[in-house]
Amino acid sequence: MTKISVAVAGQALLHGPIDGAGAGALRDILQQADAAFVNLEATLETEGAWPTKTKTLHLTNAGGIASLKALGFDALAHANNHAFDLGPPGIARTRSVVESAGLQLIGSGMSRDEAAKPAFIQGRAGTVAVLAVDLGPQPDIVYASADRAGINPLRMRRHVAVPPAQHAMLRELVAALGDDKREAARAAVGYRVDHAKDLEVFGTEVAEGAHIESGFAADPADFAAFDLALTAARAQADIVAVAIHNHHWDPNWKQMPAWVADLSRRLIDRGADLIAGTGAPVLQGISFYKGKPILAGLGNLIFHTRRSETYDRQGVDVWTGAACRCVFDTAENGARVEILPVAVGRPARQVGEVAPAPVPLEGEAARHVFDAMTADLLEEDRARVVLIDPARR
Repeated sequence: MTKISVAVAGQALLHGPIDGAGAGALRDILQQADAAFVNLEATLETEGAWPTKTKTLHLTNAGGIASLKALGFDALAHANNHAFDLGPPGIARTRSVVESAGLQLIGSGMSRDEAAKPAFIQGRAGTVAVLAVDLGPQPDIVYASADRAGINPLRMRRHVAVPPAQHAMLRELVAALGDDKREAARAAVGYRVDHAKDLEVFGTEVAEGAHIESGFAADPADFAAFDLALTAARAQADIVAVAIHNHHWDPNWKQMPAWVADLSRRLIDRGADLIAGTGAPVLQGISFYKGKPILAGLGNLIFHTRRSETYDRQGVDVWTGAACRCVFDTAENGARVEILPVAVGRPARQVGEVAPAPVPLEGEAARHVFDAMTADLLEEDRARVVLIDPARR
């Protein structure tokens, strides 16, 4: 019987180094695992590069990367909406600094092949592979291709259905605006390759149905490409983890969208052992499928936002997170999940100050986080989850 442990936490959105004081319990969880990874929600400062956005850049430096290494991470997932903040130069610089620090970078690269490559982490008990994908929505320019730098895509496409009467009204609207002919002409000469076969309304495909409904489905070409990478990783590793990043949020950020759960189960069916997700900056509940963990909304570990006051004023708790250690028994089908609730690492209070590290929560505060994360579990799955006491680690 062999047990292999994989540790993961919410996103590391950091602008520079952090003070590791007080993070001892978190560091132990990460360093004692066979493999530990986190989503790097930033790109490296890069001389000569310029922003690809008009707002909300998240840039870090070598000191920030060194802090993540010191905490105990082995790999950084980089398929997210801030990886392309400085375009291809930022992608290249990030890989250079991350690898120089002794970490592996996954999910971004100078080509799609590089962005799709998994990290292989050799632990004491076996090999762990980690892959990273971005689910969108983002402009196509951020996604890597055969000859263009970017991030690894697994784009989710929205589809909508409406009853026949509404469908006919929408078709009439599109025809009156000339959108149907306009987009058909663009598709005919290759300006568009994803033009809806039936009806498209303001960029969304709309089909006839019994009632109004919407959902998301993976882009078939993206899924086929990712499935090949997942299968190859499965053949070379004892455990395969998939980091997903998603900005198709439901109105209630604390609720994992049903389609994310569906996608996670599909990836487990294709060979994944662990799904670890980020995107909405808050914690969501966890679930299991075939005994394997779906941690699809891990929120934040470090969050150097410039909108602290806005989140606080709106009552959005971006300051509570968790690190999870998933222990897989290779002789059984499933895993145990150990949860360490943490107070998220906040921004530095003033320029030149080192930002604080995330620190473990204790007592009732820790229990509250644990109960919220496990509230929707079936009884048989609840037995798989334990709360880590930082004082008895």
